[in-house]
Amino acid sequence: MKRWRMLLFVTPAVLALTACAGNPPVLTEQQQDAIQFNQRGETAFRRGDYAQALQEYQGALAIHRSVENVAGIATELLNLSVVYRRLGDKAAAQAALDQILMDMSLAFSADQKAEAAYRKASYYLDDGNEPEARSWVNKALEYCHGCSAEGRLNNLLARMALAGYPQDAMNHARRALALNRNAGDKNEEANSLRLIADAAFQSGDFKTAQQSYDDALRLDKDTGAATKIALDLMGLGRSVARQGRRAEAVEYFQRAYSVSEGAGDAKVMEEATAEIKKVTL
Repeated sequence: MKRWRMLLFVTPAVLALTACAGNPPVLTEQQQDAIQFNQRGETAFRRGDYAQALQEYQGALAIHRSVENVAGIATELLNLSVVYRRLGDKAAAQAALDQILMDMSLAFSADQKAEAAYRKASYYLDDGNEPEARSWVNKALEYCHGCSAEGRLNNLLARMALAGYPQDAMNHARRALALNRNAGDKNEEANSLRLIADAAFQSGDFKTAQQSYDDALRLDKDTGAATKIALDLMGLGRSVARQGRRAEAVEYFQRAYSVSEGAGDAKVMEEATAEIKKVTL
């Protein structure tokens, strides 16, 4: 089974505002401008205009820096790290995260540092540098004491264990599943289920793998994650094929091909075609 790539999404800025109970907060002109920059950045990111997203997030960051809004600064640095990755500038992506982790002049919270360390770990893992990924996971765990990244960190630990320790991967993924369900994070819940399925498949438990891929598929359909839907369908196809249900496997692979074709993912289209050939020979 091949590892699935973790997808990172831009998070809109959340401004910590105080107001009297029952009264809506009054935003300053600067805060309104920062929100508008952030929203334009998110819109540009979602349509794939990463150069425009970069400019908009930099604009929001400049405003937050001008008033030392630490929460806003952290949010935009996290956003910028994602955009730099999409633009292929891996060094700039890491440097944006380092500003949260290394800048002692601003009081970034343990939660914000845990998130930055988690992102660094996931980037290194995506780039195939597992030793650095593991080092940053450990640093993230040092910061994280019930932090918002805890479920994602356990998913990351499960990913790293998949290569040769499927039971460890299963344990981390099950813990992540509980955390992500409790947090209401449907994207990460689906990732946990897919990891459970991957670990079960590697252990030869193809029925459990099938059920978990199917559970992940339902969640991914709800969130419209085409890339993940294709991975779920490929997993389902492989799982039923190993149970001797070849005709059913072909149907799943054909669906994976169709979804990937719609999403423009040539790699999965090739994999689906190869799997169809395997089960029809």
